[in-house]
This record gives sequence, C-alpha cells and structure tokens, in this order.
Amino acid sequence: MARLAKYIGDPEILVKEIHRNPSRSIWKLLIVIALGTLIFVSYLWFYVSVLGLDLPKTAILKRQNAVWNTRIDQMSQQLDRYDNLLSLLEVRDDRIYRSVYGMDEIPSAVRQAGFGGENRYADLEGTSLLKVSRRLDVLEKRAYIQTRSFDEITHLQFTAGDMAKHIPAIPPINTDRSTYRMSSPFGWRADPLFGYNKRHTGMDFACPPGNPIYATGDGVVVKVATERKGYGWHVEIDHGFGYKTRYAHMSRIDVVMGQTVSRGDCIGLTGRSGRVSGPHLHYEVHYRKDYVNPALYMDLDISPEDYAAMVRKPEK
Repeated sequence: MARLAKYIGDPEILVKEIHRNPSRSIWKLLIVIALGTLIFVSYLWFYVSVLGLDLPKTAILKRQNAVWNTRIDQMSQQLDRYDNLLSLLEVRDDRIYRSVYGMDEIPSAVRQAGFGGENRYADLEGTSLLKVSRRLDVLEKRAYIQTRSFDEITHLQFTAGDMAKHIPAIPPINTDRSTYRMSSPFGWRADPLFGYNKRHTGMDFACPPGNPIYATGDGVVVKVATERKGYGWHVEIDHGFGYKTRYAHMSRIDVVMGQTVSRGDCIGLTGRSGRVSGPHLHYEVHYRKDYVNPALYMDLDISPEDYAAMVRKPEK
C-alpha cells in the first residue's frame, strides 16, 4: 500500500492526507479481467476440445432436438399405418365397389397428387418436418378423394335396384330363327370386304331390311347418326353402370338424342346403310369403354312368343 499512496502534510490542520494513484487501480482491474477471461476461455477450450463435452446450452438444444426427432419418427410410423390402410381402401374401392357399378377406376396419378405451389414448404426446407408435411398433405388429399368416391357409390346405391333393368340383357331383334341368321360373331375374323384379319367388335344379325330393332335395356339415347360410311345409320344408348350399346346399319331411326328408352322399346328398323356387304344389324355392347361379347348378355334360345311379350311393337 505504501508504494501506491502518496502522503501530503497540511500545515494548517497538521494532518497527513493519503492520495492514491487512480491509473494504477485501473490497470490492476484490467489485468484481473484479462486473467479471468483467459481462464474462462481456457476452461471452455478444455471442456469442449479435450473432454469432448457440449456446452450447457448446446446440450439442452440437443436434448430438445432428440425429443422432437423421436416424435417425428413416431409420426412417420403412424403415417405408414394410415398410408397402408388408405391403400387397402383404394384397392377395394377400385376393384370391387366401383367395378360393381360400372364406374372407372380413379387414376393413381390423381390419388397420389400433392398440392401445388413452389413456396408451400419454404419455411421447412432443411428440416426433418419437410417430408412429414408433404406426406400429410398427400394423405389428406387422398382421403378427400376417397370420401368423394364413397359419396358417388352411395348415390348409386339408391338406384341399384334399377340396375337389372339397365343392363343390356335381351337380343336386339326377335329370336325367330326364320327372320335372321347369325352371320358374324364377336371376335377376330376375316374382313368380309377386304379379307384381312380384323377384330369384330359386335355381333351381326343378317336379315332383310325392315326388321324391328329393340333397346336391350333401359337407358338414354346419346347418339343418333346418319353416316354414309362406317356404321351408317346408327344409334347409341347409354344404360348407365358402365354399359353402352350400339345398333348399326339401320334403315330407319325412331328415337332422338336425349330420349329415355326402356328395354323392349323399338328404336328403328334393320337395313344396309354404311359400309356393309349385305343387309344386317351390327350390335355392340360396351362395358367401361371396352368392347365385350354381346352373346354373354343375351339368350338367343328364348322362344319368339316370350320375346314378343317383352317388347313393344313398332309404330307403323
């Protein structure tokens, strides 16, 4: 203390005063601060680099991050289960429910589509939540589409009782064998005009012009055409539930576009319009936009009397 103080005598009061040097005190304080900082930095270096331990704040953040990663893993496992359950529903919906009612399958691209927008996940880039958020959005949309599909099926169930009347289940002309001849069945055959092998998409009933043609099921007329080539004069009926029928090479058409017809209604007369080698009725059945064998939907052995009882005679 003697070196840091200066004593000055005051003759008036005969007392010595001690005057300290302030600059030396400041330097002492700075040295203490510098030594303390050096010790603290050295401790941190030894704690992190030598012992390999985390700083307290870093350790807390790592623990929190581990907890969130565990939760995200649990969410991913739940999403896997929901994904599998939804996939089973989608397969059953397409192959059973929609198929029964003649509805087209929902394309996979539609079911699996996500949400648009480039910046939708911008805030999550580089985080583990990005993948989970995308999966949640896709599952949400798939669930919505599946719900809409079930709504459509539920609506069709109310009309399912009429389904039997809509399926094209009778021959398009009278079954009296003296009035027609089966000239060409469904399947591959030699083209009658050009001779090359070609798939025949319907059944041909060879008969004189003027034989009545009957709607084979309830439905709505969706096409009436009077072409000079191809099918010639022809009519198409949409029966619903995935079924359509086509009646071609007619000589007279007795229905109009949009008209509702019932099974057994006369829709016109046979002829030889369009591309034909002789007078006949070309009859097709379409199921879910594909050609199917009409013979699978009719009984040509039914008696002419029973057939006549099911149909209405054409107006003259």
